[in-house]
Amino acid sequence: MQATEPLNGSNPRFWGRYFNGTDNRKYQYNRDPVQYNGNTVSENEFLSAVNIPVLCWARQMWAVSDAYASVAADHAKKNMQGVIAAFGAQYLFNSRIVPTLYLDLEPESGYPEHVMAQAYYTNWSAAIVAGLTAGGYAIKFRPAGYLNLGDNGQSFLNLNAACAAGSVCDGVWPARYVKADENSAPPQASDMQWSNDPPAHDSFPPGQPDQHIPKIGWQYFGNYQGDVDFDMVNPAYETLVMKGVVPSP
Repeated sequence: MQATEPLNGSNPRFWGRYFNGTDNRKYQYNRDPVQYNGNTVSENEFLSAVNIPVLCWARQMWAVSDAYASVAADHAKKNMQGVIAAFGAQYLFNSRIVPTLYLDLEPESGYPEHVMAQAYYTNWSAAIVAGLTAGGYAIKFRPAGYLNLGDNGQSFLNLNAACAAGSVCDGVWPARYVKADENSAPPQASDMQWSNDPPAHDSFPPGQPDQHIPKIGWQYFGNYQGDVDFDMVNPAYETLVMKGVVPSP
């Protein structure tokens, strides 16, 4: 967080965290206290103290092909369970929070398992829209996607086809970096505008029929100091995006 402040000019407006859909717990959001700089703190406590909500990413990018379509709903359930475990069912319900879960799709080149199948998205998104009941509380969720602007073409076509057949997707959050050198510093947030080149709204391969899935966010720099990505929100969809984040209790 401290590394981002000089570049943002202030604390981030949100903090993206993973909620895994498989038994792989790597990078999973953890509400349990940990030792940090001699203090015992939890992510919830820290993010609440600095008033930064969480943007929820669904992480199972290696398990989105046709081979996993039959378990996509199970993945969705684990994604939602992770969010509920992190923040609490009663808190989400009483606060009327409807988290957006962004299905993380990573570049396809050299990784055929990263190509998301239409059937996978159909089943995953249907389960997300259905929500999950925990502790007697029915928690609602919304589905969206994150993908690489230049290297997820087939996944986007399959997403478009799923939406053409009736699936729900609130929007996509493309990654396209303004600098190729990850060892350099990101641009100042104040210098970034949605219309900057290279634009966040370059065309994906058009689907038939094109569902015009909106681009609601833009990841413009990645892996700063090893693990921090920088993003911005499409001003036209700011209300939609911020309604889907989760303030830490």
